[in-house]
Amino acid sequence: MTTFTIDITNASHLAGITAARNKYNENLPETTTDEEGNELPNPALIETDEDYVQFVMDKAAESYANQYGT
Repeated sequence: MTTFTIDITNASHLAGITAARNKYNENLPETTTDEEGNELPNPALIETDEDYVQFVMDKAAESYANQYGT
């Protein structure tokens, strides 16, 4: 595993990340149902902007690997 650090100081850029995360979450149900029929919070919802940036970068890295056959 490698850790990358990103600094974003522009308030507009930060607001854009929040808006993108909210839009992503908007397309997901708030809850899921387990095998016993219990309604649970949806673990696919992304709670923080930091987690959303991690999600986006992980998808980008996956795309790079596929594109370059690594």
